[in-house]
Amino acid sequence: MDDIPEEVSESNPKRIKTSEDHEAPAPSHCKHFVKRKKRYCKMTVKFGEEYCGEHQEISSELSSNENKDKNQVRIPCPLDNKHTCYARNLKKHLKICNARPKKEEPFINRGINSGVEPEDTEDVHKLLSSYPTEQIQKVIAKVNEVYEKTIQKRLNEKISSHKVVEEEMAKPEHGDKSKKHLTQVSSILGLLDEYDLMKPKTCYIEFGAGRGQLSYWIAKACASDKESSILLVEKASPKHKKDNKLGESAEKVCRIRADISDLVLDKLDIITKTSNIVGVTKHLCGQATDLALRCMANAEENREKVGGCVMTFCCHHRCRWIPYTGKEFFKQSDLSSDDFYIVCGMSSWATCGSGLSREKRKEDLLIQDKANERDLAIGLSKSEKEEVGRRSKSVINWGRLTFLENRGFRCHLHYYVDKSITPENACIVAVK
Repeated sequence: MDDIPEEVSESNPKRIKTSEDHEAPAPSHCKHFVKRKKRYCKMTVKFGEEYCGEHQEISSELSSNENKDKNQVRIPCPLDNKHTCYARNLKKHLKICNARPKKEEPFINRGINSGVEPEDTEDVHKLLSSYPTEQIQKVIAKVNEVYEKTIQKRLNEKISSHKVVEEEMAKPEHGDKSKKHLTQVSSILGLLDEYDLMKPKTCYIEFGAGRGQLSYWIAKACASDKESSILLVEKASPKHKKDNKLGESAEKVCRIRADISDLVLDKLDIITKTSNIVGVTKHLCGQATDLALRCMANAEENREKVGGCVMTFCCHHRCRWIPYTGKEFFKQSDLSSDDFYIVCGMSSWATCGSGLSREKRKEDLLIQDKANERDLAIGLSKSEKEEVGRRSKSVINWGRLTFLENRGFRCHLHYYVDKSITPENACIVAVK
């Protein structure tokens, strides 16, 4: 991204914005322009300084130059050179740095849910553009065949809702964006209730919990059930966690930092003390959904407690063959691991819009269906590509559904909200 075009033209409508395109920051704010975010740093600075601590001059070694104050020199952190610290505070920083080695928890077993098998070779992800057109066309035909013969009749719309969330959405302070998230949460809770997954003494596990909005509303919905609990699993530590705002209900909530690939449910006290386990997700990204399914399937000591799940997905293009739970379904459908990555690539057609810039869409909405050279070679219009993309997502999801069915669950594949709320509007409901 070093060669930044200077002018916007019809051939280049997406010129990358530079610091010259933005107003200068306020005197109290850092003057460093963050190229990745296309804006100035928002951190405040000390009086008389131009840059915040993170964007001050970084020195790889302390200079003996008399003009340099050792107390003011910032150096890269030895544990993670993506951030810096003052040299004078290095010893203290190493004790609290988030990148410091941590004691291994008993519920961590590296790669236990990764799906790696002895016969697996190196799993190399290839972009859709690297495959010949003829191979893509063959996979499109297979996807259409599988979808029409197996999936189409069992995939239906089932939009639900829950009173607790609906009452919140009725409040005037919520804007359109907030309501879209709450609509999804409401439908997920409604499905949990409708399929009798909200039972007493249940531990709800939210995989990839993020800030925990879904868990927050589950806690609200089962506030009267004092014996239920909620486990939030997230490998990061986001700010503004919703589970910190539960008040009295907070005592039933447990949050752990762990990669789903490494999590052993049998080693968690909150799991061993419960009578029923239900997994939930809201837009769990790519292969993380498969890791979550394997995590529940690998609960050997508590297998009989696993009552079901409601899982919604996103980013099917980021799925990987080795952890994918639907490998057997793909093999039975005469789809190889190479075909799998083509299907993953095609899944992005469902959500990538028209493929045109915002400026061009405003100029002429009619050209949305105009096919580019590759589309012409494949033989699909824009609308046909989007349909193949949706079918590709369904095929990937159906492989996951068969994984659950083979383990004794009754499963359903639903559109749980309208696609105007989110194009990633599919979910699997599994019940023992």
